[in-house]
Amino acid sequence: MRLFLSLEEAWEEIGARTTTLGTELVALHDAYGRRLASPVQSKMAFPPFDRSALDGYAVLADDVAGAAPDAPVWLDVIEEVGAGRVPERVVGPGQAVRIMTGAPIPVGADAVVRLEGTERDADGGRVKVMLAVPRGEAISVQGEDAPAGTLLLTPGVRIGAAETAVLATNGEGTVSVYRRPRVGILVSGEEVRPLGSTLDPGQIYDSNGPMLAALVRDSGCEPVLYGQVGDDLAGTADTVRRAAEECDLVLTTGGVSVGDYDLMREAYVQAGGELYFWKVKIRPGTPVTFAGIGGTPMVGLSGNPAAAFVNYVLLVVPLLNKLAGDPEPLHRPLRAVLDSQIEARPIGLDRFLRAYVGVKDGVVTVSVPGKGQKAGILTSLLGVQGLVRIPAHQEPGQGQLVDVYLLPEFSR
Repeated sequence: MRLFLSLEEAWEEIGARTTTLGTELVALHDAYGRRLASPVQSKMAFPPFDRSALDGYAVLADDVAGAAPDAPVWLDVIEEVGAGRVPERVVGPGQAVRIMTGAPIPVGADAVVRLEGTERDADGGRVKVMLAVPRGEAISVQGEDAPAGTLLLTPGVRIGAAETAVLATNGEGTVSVYRRPRVGILVSGEEVRPLGSTLDPGQIYDSNGPMLAALVRDSGCEPVLYGQVGDDLAGTADTVRRAAEECDLVLTTGGVSVGDYDLMREAYVQAGGELYFWKVKIRPGTPVTFAGIGGTPMVGLSGNPAAAFVNYVLLVVPLLNKLAGDPEPLHRPLRAVLDSQIEARPIGLDRFLRAYVGVKDGVVTVSVPGKGQKAGILTSLLGVQGLVRIPAHQEPGQGQLVDVYLLPEFSR
């Protein structure tokens, strides 16, 4: 087991011991937020035919070259074509076709005059054109979006609204995606009680379990709650073993420090696991543990809620990204200007401070509250968008650039 790693060394260790999950076919409407597992090529040209980009009249551009409000051009209306219909007539000189947005361009026409630049006569047989347009005006040409055979999406792409639209346009009713990770969550500590319990003196309600479940959902994964375990080594090991068998990743909180009742690392071992590293040079959340049981990664987070939160953002998010098929699972920090002096003495560890991200005069800024950065202060998480990294032995001043690691809900 390696001890006291830098954050970058911890990322390297996690990446080397984590493999992407298998794939599955899902309906397109269930693919949102998942990672694409196979390349997608256009089966046809986008658009598949020349089509009108607006409501108006399909014409010959030469016919209306001199059209203006004080010099209108009259054309015979030979047909009306709505979206989904195929034109039957060929447009010749002096003729026009009333056309709707998305309808195919009739043969012969080479431009579309918008409806607002025309006026139909009383019997509908003719149209007065008061607007000159060049060839190709308001025509979406076949294949201008993507010719047939174009590589549209590559494996690992996260499927959002735009990707969904492209897949639907290509006729993809089902999509091959990487499996959504199932994340087991186990909270330890004799003092921790589930919601709805009556608290005895010295006891607290479990906040880590619900918090981690929410973070897991923000990461697009499925949380599986295993409740609370006390300071019972055998019982904890049994629960850890069961969670490892049923899930793709297991998160535990508490029991990873050096106290007499910090039993989680030993529980990992008794459950058949191997310890990979213990302690990372960060604050809060230094005594984090990374292990594996039968191929299932395990992360032992701090029992302090804010520290567990920081552990999750910095270490669990890249791990989940790797499991879910992200080709670039590591954090890409945002560079922002520190808009105030940090009131904290330099220390020998990288500090990660809860912070608010904003924009001032077109510049991305970040502000760090002067109080509330202790590992056990839960309310310090309210409203924050990211974690500011303060390198060891440094104390950046106002106006300096710093790295900000956005929370899962803001980093997509």
